[in-house]
Amino acid sequence: MNEAFDNYLQLSEILASDLMEISDVETNDASWKRNYIRVVAALIEGDSFCFKQMAAIGLECESPTLTSKEKKALTTGVGFTAIEQIKLVLRATYKMFDLGKPPDFSGTDWGNAISMFDKRHSLMHPKSLKHLEISDTSWPVLHSGAMWLIKQHFNVTSLIHDKYSKKIS
Repeated sequence: MNEAFDNYLQLSEILASDLMEISDVETNDASWKRNYIRVVAALIEGDSFCFKQMAAIGLECESPTLTSKEKKALTTGVGFTAIEQIKLVLRATYKMFDLGKPPDFSGTDWGNAISMFDKRHSLMHPKSLKHLEISDTSWPVLHSGAMWLIKQHFNVTSLIHDKYSKKIS
């Protein structure tokens, strides 16, 4: 478990610094928006992978009440899209570490997060100029989805720290 935590801390530090660097130069430029989405997606996917590693190790030690999809997301992840995997791993992480109520995946915030990952997919696999466009009307939705996902992942870090640092002291 220590190795998984160390990997998470090192990986998230670099990915968070990438996000901070790009956030420091925020513009309304389309190129900046494309890069912002790519950086956020890398941060979320990296965090999610690390959460998956940590929770999967915990799964070997105890068996909390996880759905079959959550268990599959932690063990293989086969058959899920990236955004489905992120949702299931995040929900399972809350359960594995007994962090309280997981994020609400039924509202507009989650829908915006899905839109952001859909846009990230088109940015990473463009087939036409349309795939690289980010309209002024879509940007608030994409940015909101990115911010919501970032907040959910940073909340996990904070909740784990609060819960387990008190046990150590």
